Amino acid sequence: MASQGFIVNDAEVTGIDGAFDLSKKILLHEDSDMDALSKSLPNACYLSHLDIQVDVTSGSPEKFTAFLTWDENGDDPCTGLSQAVVGQAGLTDTSLLSTSIFMGVFISAPATQTSQGKLYLHLKQNAGGGVITLKKARLHWAIRPSK
Repeated sequence: MASQGFIVNDAEVTGIDGAFDLSKKILLHEDSDMDALSKSLPNACYLSHLDIQVDVTSGSPEKFTAFLTWDENGDDPCTGLSQAVVGQAGLTDTSLLSTSIFMGVFISAPATQTSQGKLYLHLKQNAGGGVITLKKARLHWAIRPSK
């Protein structure tokens, strides 16, 4: 098993506005088609950080809020809420906003996890109004070294 890696979204998610919406949940998992270096999330590991890139499709959103859950219904939290995270506009494509959210937590998968090796990202924009499209999400993990 790899000692570190990341899980990714497998598709863009459009129409994300100022409210959490289960129809807009983002599955994060091993997906070598999206990124050849993607590796499945182990049952116990350290979550380092979450990279997010969105495209502003309307309005002028500047910030977003995100959290991760073990289940697809958004009821079994894996992380706390990261609120009002500021996105950095792209240098050549200013409609792209990117950020990296520090996680800094050790996790162990519960029996209630919907699918082994997978988590769900819930995302909303929360400043400037409008709508965003999730382009990329990468959740970086590492195995705790043994003593």
